[in-house]
Amino acid sequence: MTNMKRTFPAIRAGLLVGISGGVLSKADVRLGDVVVGTRVMQYDLGKVIGDGELQPTAIPKVPHHSLGTAVSALHSIHELNPSRVPSILRLKLDGHPEYRRPSSPDRLFHATYEHESTTAGCEGCDQSKLVLRSRRTSDNIMIHYGAIASGNQVMRSGTTRDNVARKLDVMCFEMEAAGLMDILPCLSIRGICDYSDSHKSKEWQRYAAATAAAYARELLEELPVAKAHLNLTWMPNPHQFPLHERRQRLLNSLRFEQMDSRKSTIRTALAKTCRWFLSHPDYQAWLDPQNLTRHHGFLWISGKPGAGKSTIMKFAYSSMRSKSRNKHAITASFFFNARGEYLEKSILGLYRSLLLQLLEGYPDLQAVLDDPDINSQGQNGCPSLDVLKDLFRSAVSALGQRSFMCFVDALDECDEQQVVDMVQYFEELAEQSMNKGILLRICFSSRHYPYIVIHRGIRLTLEDQSGHGEDLATYVANRLQIEDPVLLEDLQTQLLRKAAGVFMWVVLVIDILNKEYRHNGLALRRRLAEIPSDLSELFKDILRCDNENIEGLLLCILWILFAKRPLQPKEFYHALWSGLSLEDLADAQIPDVSVPDASDSLDRFKRCVIGSSKGLAEITKSKQPTVQFIHESVRDFLLKERGLHELWPDLGFDWESSSHEKLKQCCDSYMNHTLVRAYISNVLSEAKADLQTGISKRYLFLEYASQHVLYHANAAAEAVPQDEFLSHFPVSNWISVNNIFEKFKVCEYSQDASLFYILADKGFPELIRTRLKEDPHIHVPGERYGYPLFAALANSNKDVVAALLNASLSVRNGVDITEGLNHRKDLKQYAYRTPLSWAAQEGRTSIVELLLQTETPVDDMDAKGRTPLSRASENGHKAVAELLIGNGADVNAGDNDGWTPLSRASLRGHKVVAKLLIGKGADVNVRDNDGWTPLSHASETGHEEVVRLLINKGSDVNVCDNDGWTPLSRASLCGHKVVAKLLIGKGADVNVRDNDGWSPLSRASDEGHEEVAKLLIDKGADVNVCDKEGWTPLSHVNASDKEGWTPLLRALQKGREKVAKLLIHKGADVNASNNYGWIPLLHAIEKGHKKVAKLLISKGADVNVRDKEGWTPLSRALIHGHEEVAKLLTDKGADVNVRHNDGWTPLSRASDEGHEEVAKLLIDKGADVNICDNDGWTPLSRALLCGYKKVAKLLISKGADVNVRHNDGWTPLSRASDEGHEEVAKLLINKGADVNAGDNDGWTPLARASLCGHEEVAKLLIDKGAD
Repeated sequence: MTNMKRTFPAIRAGLLVGISGGVLSKADVRLGDVVVGTRVMQYDLGKVIGDGELQPTAIPKVPHHSLGTAVSALHSIHELNPSRVPSILRLKLDGHPEYRRPSSPDRLFHATYEHESTTAGCEGCDQSKLVLRSRRTSDNIMIHYGAIASGNQVMRSGTTRDNVARKLDVMCFEMEAAGLMDILPCLSIRGICDYSDSHKSKEWQRYAAATAAAYARELLEELPVAKAHLNLTWMPNPHQFPLHERRQRLLNSLRFEQMDSRKSTIRTALAKTCRWFLSHPDYQAWLDPQNLTRHHGFLWISGKPGAGKSTIMKFAYSSMRSKSRNKHAITASFFFNARGEYLEKSILGLYRSLLLQLLEGYPDLQAVLDDPDINSQGQNGCPSLDVLKDLFRSAVSALGQRSFMCFVDALDECDEQQVVDMVQYFEELAEQSMNKGILLRICFSSRHYPYIVIHRGIRLTLEDQSGHGEDLATYVANRLQIEDPVLLEDLQTQLLRKAAGVFMWVVLVIDILNKEYRHNGLALRRRLAEIPSDLSELFKDILRCDNENIEGLLLCILWILFAKRPLQPKEFYHALWSGLSLEDLADAQIPDVSVPDASDSLDRFKRCVIGSSKGLAEITKSKQPTVQFIHESVRDFLLKERGLHELWPDLGFDWESSSHEKLKQCCDSYMNHTLVRAYISNVLSEAKADLQTGISKRYLFLEYASQHVLYHANAAAEAVPQDEFLSHFPVSNWISVNNIFEKFKVCEYSQDASLFYILADKGFPELIRTRLKEDPHIHVPGERYGYPLFAALANSNKDVVAALLNASLSVRNGVDITEGLNHRKDLKQYAYRTPLSWAAQEGRTSIVELLLQTETPVDDMDAKGRTPLSRASENGHKAVAELLIGNGADVNAGDNDGWTPLSRASLRGHKVVAKLLIGKGADVNVRDNDGWTPLSHASETGHEEVVRLLINKGSDVNVCDNDGWTPLSRASLCGHKVVAKLLIGKGADVNVRDNDGWSPLSRASDEGHEEVAKLLIDKGADVNVCDKEGWTPLSHVNASDKEGWTPLLRALQKGREKVAKLLIHKGADVNASNNYGWIPLLHAIEKGHKKVAKLLISKGADVNVRDKEGWTPLSRALIHGHEEVAKLLTDKGADVNVRHNDGWTPLSRASDEGHEEVAKLLIDKGADVNICDNDGWTPLSRALLCGYKKVAKLLISKGADVNVRHNDGWTPLSRASDEGHEEVAKLLINKGADVNAGDNDGWTPLARASLCGHEEVAKLLIDKGAD
């Protein structure tokens, strides 16, 4: 290692991957499991004390910060998704059977039993000495995070192993890490090959080494991610939410309900205590900016469990907050809570809370939230952990001259690796802040953490402080209720000496002594002497002190330890009654707590909690009070130190399962109580809100019992059979009660919901496995997601998926069968499909295989009549298709539309699947409900290889569908030249006509597919064939659709001019008209396509052709003002005086549309300016009607008759006067217009102008002699 460092000086960290011996602990470490070392302890380095015991003195070693961050990130990933270790093992070691999981059993013997067999194996050892452990549901390994013990010798003693493990809190033993980590910071990754005792075997060593290496491989892929940081110099995205709304949404995402719950439950310090802390030199030095370079803003308060650290922290935080209420100083806090929800005991909750307090305290810092990339694409809610850390760093960096102070309590109640990562992060942040002159201060408190070292900072050990001792003395003097002053003083002295600075011990002992004094007070000194000085031993002493209400004590402890959520006092009261009533230790009737005075009920609840727990539990003083232990050390004693098992050995080795069984029975008994069921059946018709209110007053435990009875049953099922419970479970009654308390209507169940669906939706895999033994019918449709399997997938519950498929785990053959299906809420759209058809469609071969093993019908049709094989074929999943066919799937089964699996495969171009189906007997000429064959589908979608396959297998190339279309028609329509050529080469008729009379050439021409059209013509297609409406292929080049677009217009955009040119060159009749009298030139002219029009004219198109309305190409050009096209037509001899059926001439049309230049062109070409239409209107009249003054002036200047009369007697001057065109009127008068000419109704121009209010025109007319 030293030589490597010298050779490669840039190496900063390493991975130590190997094997080790495991330790029996609550973590349940088994052979083959992986232990990731969050710290390494050298256990055999120390000094010998008093009785010869070795006291370790080695400094704990922690991994490099980058490795620790990567481990935390991977650990978080594994919280949601299974580890990839099994798949890595399968891929990398497939050809190395020696590294596979051994077939030999995993044996753990009692620590005191030494290996007896003369052979290396343990076949000859006494099997009665085996430790009974619950079986695991699968052989997949587990990954543990914790401390590793390292020494210079192999650990071969079970008793020594347990002693060392208990003292150092380690998970395994090895011989390398401690020495190597002195040279290079490393992360130790160990596979468990034995149990560090005399029962050693080499059978598991290779497999254990492989599992450790596989985890290392997975970790290495996470390392680059761990180094990524956001660039926080952002520009907001204007397309996102408005800035204020966006910021508020992100702030709201940081907030969580239990942010301050732990702090609120900590009792306020007794009067006159804790004040010493504020004047303590270390605290003052921490506050002094001059000392910042020395301590970097860190103050770490450590102390024994129960010493009073949280009380000090709350006192200091409150004091500082009250002093720093100004715009330049913010004080924030976070109190870890091991008894709370995940966010209360994780660094994710810490960062969310501190960041929120900082941004709300200094609103200008909210600018850090303006980056649109804070959340990844499609992600809602709170940003990720890494992003939160970057945001917090950026916000702190922007503090300027303002200060930010954080109090973070109870680090020991958070995951060890997370704490290491968090401390290192704050060290870096503190150094950066100090270099920038930013006043950042962090105060931590925790139990003694000898293995977490801060390089700079002030350390304060609470129990060593004189002020703390004075607080203890003050508390004793205030609370020890003894009248004899001499006895009182003696007891105080002895009590404070034995307390060793532990406040919790003092609190409990004073209660004991006061109780003893009230009894008779004759043995107080002896009783105090008998009380153990160790806090855990004191707990044991309290719990064993008498045999009163032992069952109530056990129930109390179990409810606090194992309830799904902390119970409210009223829930706890009835939960305790339910459990005691099962043992006939309580009244048969449910206790009535409906008293007028709520304080009376609360007092009753308090008495119940204190009495049943022997003073070790309390009701918290939070907004929503719950029942909890008086201190986390009580929980540690019961679980970590195995106090529960020691006090109640009857619970068995798997005491956790046994405990959940008891709690399940409490819930089940309460929920099915006669009075409860009667009440529910009578009030179900009431409104939901009224139901909840009525139940909350009468049956206090019903909500919890109904919501979590199945949770406790599932937790118990690993060791306690649940067959009978499930067989008698009242599903209908449970649904009625559950729906009352369900928050969201969409999550309620119908009365027809199956038990399997409920278990899958709620996430209870062990109960599903139990139920499957009696009832294999799991695929019953109904409810929100349709099937139980879909509910499990939608909720991303991999264990439930595995249970429903009767698999040991969701990882099968090294692959996660649910990979990519996390939180698939879109599964609602698959509600009409069966699980098998869905799995086949998704290509989930393993799921399909497992479903078939559950006797699911292989041709089980979904709501659309499609079989699983149809779904698999459509998506090209060959392996699934083979599996289904191998299990008897019908290859010719048609769905509701008559489509077969081959039709689906052909449409999508899946040649391999199509070949498989044909080889298994699929009909290549089968017709669906529309008459399409597989060849029709493949031809339209252009899948050449499938077309070739189908033809070679006998598919009819000239088969017509219900619309008369052949495969060649389909290929021509879509421009698939290669497919068309293939079909023609196999005998396809190029002149076949469909039901509308269209030929393949018509279809190709209409869509502008030049290459296909050329191919068809070369192969003999008739270029002059007409459809039923008389359209030729050339006509279709210019056909218009409903939106006014012609195929030609679209063709020109795509170059369809070449298609037209091709058809013309091949002899197309350019003057062939359809049933409406239209020829191609009319279509080209109307849209102003000069090049196409010129081409058609050059090929002899008639420029004076008239459609059935009498319109000529020139008329069509003029109505749209296509001057260039109009000029082209006139140059080619178009008649400028031709009249439509309504008498209009091209000049009439140009005048009516206001096309001055076109009108001038027509006049220059000889257009008659005075020609009248059928209504007697001249071009001048048309121009005046629409107010086109310039056109009117042009016409007048070219000799237009100013006194011509329409059929209704109107003159041009009448029209100009009526429209108010003063300038035109003046021109007409100057050209001789009669100012007094009357129309058929006797109206003169002056009358028209006056009627319409045109004063200037009227004045002009009068001036010119109008009567």
